[in-house]
Amino acid sequence: MELSIRRLWVKKIDKDRKRWEEILQQAGIRTEELVDYTVGVFDGDTLAATGSRYRNVLKCIAVCKSYTGGEAVSLLVSHLMSEVFDEGHLSCYVYTKPSSADSFRYLGFQEIERVGDQLVFMEKALHGFPEFLRNLAKEKVPGEKVAGIVMNANPFTKGHLHLVEKAARENDILHVFVLSEDLSDFPAKVRMELVKKGTAHLPQVRIHETGDYMVSAKTFPSYFLKEDADITEVQATLDAKIFKDHIAPALGITRRYVGEEPLSFATNIYNGALKKVFGEDLEIIIIPRKESGGNVISASRVRQYLKEGRIPELKDLVPPTTFEFLVSPEGEPIIEKIKNKE
Repeated sequence: MELSIRRLWVKKIDKDRKRWEEILQQAGIRTEELVDYTVGVFDGDTLAATGSRYRNVLKCIAVCKSYTGGEAVSLLVSHLMSEVFDEGHLSCYVYTKPSSADSFRYLGFQEIERVGDQLVFMEKALHGFPEFLRNLAKEKVPGEKVAGIVMNANPFTKGHLHLVEKAARENDILHVFVLSEDLSDFPAKVRMELVKKGTAHLPQVRIHETGDYMVSAKTFPSYFLKEDADITEVQATLDAKIFKDHIAPALGITRRYVGEEPLSFATNIYNGALKKVFGEDLEIIIIPRKESGGNVISASRVRQYLKEGRIPELKDLVPPTTFEFLVSPEGEPIIEKIKNKE
């Protein structure tokens, strides 16, 4: 048996797509469209295994039964990891079924967290999660009441500011985490800067990146979950466990603030999962959303106004620091991109 690796053009070549879908179906996992690169391990003309990656996350790993536990898995994952590191990433991640975790552990992956019998989140990195937590712990500040908020801030609005100011008033120290993932209309560096400038008047606030350890619903891979699994609940449970078991202890956080979303079924599920995981160990405080003109202020509303060219009206929805950015030369290309988005 001589195995070889070949690229599968699953978005361009129908034959490749069909073979890919068939092997995934046999493995009991669904196709995932958010992939940059897909390969197959071939034994002659037989597709023995397949795997994909999206940025530095491995996805859709599937191996035919007659090839499990052997060279095919090692060859496949080693190739995908090389692709990740060759592209300049310093870490490689995989979300997988617990039954597959040992295969990845054998290849050098470390477990970060798991959700029962549904999911294991693992990484292989030069400077991984332990170092991320050590660096985070260096920013721990003594205080009787220490709280945390996680936000995307795409962009930072008066709604976000309302949540931050309330939490800052009620606590000695407030740690605000801004998603590092770069999939939003506003790049991660811009979102981070807008949050920093918008909260500069609050001495209790500390701003942090999330690294790769908290992800949005856009990139959370769910292809291996059972059809009836609630993806939002599984993602929220993973986020909550990472926050409760690792991030909160590193900074001494005892409370987490979230915004209320009465009209969002997904957010209600998310907040419910946080409550369940936190139990009595961490307090969760849900704050009613700030309104303007009878409607809640949201980042999606801001982006819609930008798309429609309603710039003056944004003064009611965003802090002066965000508005200044939006009307600056730096904001122009982002607004143009939003306007051209379908």
